[in-house]
Amino acid sequence: SCKNCNDGIEFTYEAPLKCQARSSDFIDDSAECTASCRDGRSTCCQCGDGEMVYSRTGSCKNCNDGIEFTYEAPLKCQARSSGFIDDSAECTASCRMQRSTCCQCGDGEMVYSRTGSCK
Repeated sequence: SCKNCNDGIEFTYEAPLKCQARSSDFIDDSAECTASCRDGRSTCCQCGDGEMVYSRTGSCKNCNDGIEFTYEAPLKCQARSSGFIDDSAECTASCRMQRSTCCQCGDGEMVYSRTGSCK
């Protein structure tokens, strides 16, 4: 719920699998999970203009009209992964495949979004 965000939430993205409470690999270590969130994970970015882009660094700097939402890029597109393919075109194509998402709304309601847009 991003309770430690004192200045509001700019954007969110899915935490690594090991930090997912419902995962069988869950490590239950806030310090390690926070470090994992800061490690510059490669990201799929849905830009404000509707364009989906792949960001190797996770910065989404190619979104000129802001960022609508983000999610972690596939493992093969993770710059720090041993299986990294270093193919921006293929990773962008992977990002463009729709990803269903569970969305926590500002009013506390949880909704399912088939397209991942949370609209």
